[in-house]
Amino acid sequence: MPQFHVDDEVVAIIWKLANPKPFENLSFDTALRRVIGFAQVVEHSNSSLEGLTTYGAFRRAPTPSAKQWAANIQELKSVPNLNSWKSICDHLQIRTEGDSARRKLLKWVEENQPLWPRVPDAGN
Repeated sequence: MPQFHVDDEVVAIIWKLANPKPFENLSFDTALRRVIGFAQVVEHSNSSLEGLTTYGAFRRAPTPSAKQWAANIQELKSVPNLNSWKSICDHLQIRTEGDSARRKLLKWVEENQPLWPRVPDAGN
């Protein structure tokens, strides 16, 4: 397996983009996989590493607001602390089993509450 020299500046960029939680122990390999897995490459004229820091070439799609979605549903809008997709799933007793809570909720709503507003996709 080839090995690559990685500049400190590139390591710092990957670490920032990986956005580890406090006290989360990430290897560089894991951080890089996280960035590659979630990143969308924004096209611009400068594709060098300086362009990554200057132009923010990697961007995550914004997560839709769970609180705003829940506020549009009669059965959920009066329930306190439904601020995340996970909290909504917990309230509805939907087991996420390590998957995205928003994706699990989307499937659950389609099957069990088809009259509710659709759970938004990322970036919508």
